[in-house]
Amino acid sequence: MSAQTGRVGAGGAKRAWSWAWWSLILYPFSIVIAFIAGEGVPASVGYSDGVAAVPWWIAAIALVVATAVLAMPLLLTAHFSRKAAALGQPGAWVPLIIGGLVVAGFILMNLVSGALVAVFG
Repeated sequence: MSAQTGRVGAGGAKRAWSWAWWSLILYPFSIVIAFIAGEGVPASVGYSDGVAAVPWWIAAIALVVATAVLAMPLLLTAHFSRKAAALGQPGAWVPLIIGGLVVAGFILMNLVSGALVAVFG
């Protein structure tokens, strides 16, 4: 038995880094599913499309549900980025930062949209 049993070399770091980048391909799918889930919450309690007067608490629940759906790939990206960083891969955090910016942009876009609807009706 060698002394390197259980160690992951440079190949493992590169593999984890590659998987972190490949996990970003899940974001377009999660964005579509998040929009469907976000629209499904008001519809499930009786508000049809085109109704601007959705109560704030329903809109907040829809935002939380949609954000949770959108953030699912972020867990995978975080796992592989953390693994690649622990193994010494340079630039391992870049995919996680990009995924985080996608989620933050989604939240910001929805908050601004909700604020504009609340202010201007």
